[in-house]
Amino acid sequence: MIVLAFILTFFYLSILFWLGFGLLRFNKLPKSSSHDFPAVALIVCARNEERRLPRLLQALAQQDYPAGKLEICLVDDRSIDHSGELIAAFAAAHGNVIPLRIDDTLPYFAPKKRAIDAAIRRTTGAIILLTDADAEPGPLWVQEMARAFTPETVMVCGYSPYARRETFWQKILALEYFSHAAVAAGGAGHGRPLTCTGSNLAYRRDAYFRINGFDGIAHWISGDDDLLLHKMRAACIGKIHYAAHPATHAPVHPPNSWREFQAQRTRYASKSLHYEPQLTLALALFFLLNLLICAGLFSILIAGWNFLISTLLVISVKALGEFFYLRRAAKIFGEEKFFAVFPLAALLHPFYVIYFAARGQFARFYWRGEKFAARQNPVAQHSGCVFSC
Repeated sequence: MIVLAFILTFFYLSILFWLGFGLLRFNKLPKSSSHDFPAVALIVCARNEERRLPRLLQALAQQDYPAGKLEICLVDDRSIDHSGELIAAFAAAHGNVIPLRIDDTLPYFAPKKRAIDAAIRRTTGAIILLTDADAEPGPLWVQEMARAFTPETVMVCGYSPYARRETFWQKILALEYFSHAAVAAGGAGHGRPLTCTGSNLAYRRDAYFRINGFDGIAHWISGDDDLLLHKMRAACIGKIHYAAHPATHAPVHPPNSWREFQAQRTRYASKSLHYEPQLTLALALFFLLNLLICAGLFSILIAGWNFLISTLLVISVKALGEFFYLRRAAKIFGEEKFFAVFPLAALLHPFYVIYFAARGQFARFYWRGEKFAARQNPVAQHSGCVFSC
């Protein structure tokens, strides 16, 4: 068991080494030199977000982008609170805002994907820009995300840091969430992006329709971001970049409770078996490494101290690799303030991986007041995702 753990640790460190080289190349990614403003369709899907929407709407109203080149489509996805009223009032005060209401669900189309698809078909902007109702992007966000598109770019992934980091728990969450962005940036540097977040994501309209939108992944509740990313990359129709400049950040609020955090991370993990085979295999080996670490720590209960020292050595080597990689990524993102919590985060990380990797495949989760399994009924999907709303 210890030998296998060390082999898997070496495999894991080799991946971090590969990602580290990606970060070096990532710094040299091109940016559009054009001063023209492309037409942008900014899409937000909201369900029961009356508490969070006012901050987002204020941020959208302050965007430094020509109103004639910016459509804002706000989708009220079956809200039963005052979200619809907030959207309607904002649309009445801003001529470039398109309100959209969805009143039902389809068994073969996950609600958020359906809402995004409906908004894309309702708008005309050449670039689709997505964020969530709990985000608070800065005034240059739209401008800088649009500038990240070169002629050959089909998708740009952005970073959504956690906005609140006052407590020790929030700092751990912020570090864990940042690690996703660090992995995404390293992969993008190699031209092989691995993940992204739907709270800060942009892609070309024509690219979305060239890959038939969410066709083939529409029934997965999650994955409107990374599953679409993988589909876009597999189509080989253009380059996918990652934007790290602070002006492109779209901060979001961390989960307010363990229940909310558990539901969110379960949702994230729920579609991992639908990734491409190579990535699924890498994730399976990573899961096995963390399973062996947890088993080694618990072995003290039945085998005394026999495996503890070896297990602690594996944890230390794994943590050192993660620390140096994340520190390098943090310099690019300007995120060097929460590493004091790293030792505890590194110790908890194996348990976190095991718990949510397993839970994501079997447990149901609550999201915006609804209970879901990982995917909807995939029967009777329509080619091209052409669904009426």
